[in-house]
Amino acid sequence: MSMTHLHSHATSPVRADRICPQEAVPAVAPGVTAVFTLDPDLRVESMNAAAALLVRQNIVAARPFATRDHELNSKMRRWLRNAAAEAELRLRYRDGQGDFSVTASRADVLDAPGVSTRFVVLVQEEAAAIDRKLAKVARDHGLTHAEQRVAERILAGENTILAARRLGVAPATVRTHLQRIMAKTDTHRQSEFACLVARYVQ
Repeated sequence: MSMTHLHSHATSPVRADRICPQEAVPAVAPGVTAVFTLDPDLRVESMNAAAALLVRQNIVAARPFATRDHELNSKMRRWLRNAAAEAELRLRYRDGQGDFSVTASRADVLDAPGVSTRFVVLVQEEAAAIDRKLAKVARDHGLTHAEQRVAERILAGENTILAARRLGVAPATVRTHLQRIMAKTDTHRQSEFACLVARYVQ
């Protein structure tokens, strides 16, 4: 991406506790993409709410941007130094809390004095890691196979109507399964359940 403004890619930091209010440091809900905007020195200039949660969990550092994988950090720094416009770097990052995909791209921003180089880094937990966590949640909390299938659709960001259509059941059936999932996991909202899954130790 070149000669573009970054407003569509990143937003200013948001209080993390409003996204996943929990006693412990919250986790990024499955399927959510964390977006970081970096300056040429790899300092984070802006981040969305999901990115702020990764920083709070110490999965990613912000000053400068870094993971706990030194080899990944070195590869990213080398790539960013020589990145051409429209180029993209894709890496995998395994952390104690999950497996993540990391995508970096260059974004040349139109500023008043001229054009300055910025980078956009996207971090997202991989589907396989989410599936493993959900399987553990299902086992530990006694979810039935039907409830686990509903949970998968909810974690994919679908509402009850879309989930019902995908599963070939009535929306009322999905709502019933969802109520049972929340009762068994002691959660009260879909977002709270998503945080429980994201936080689950693999």
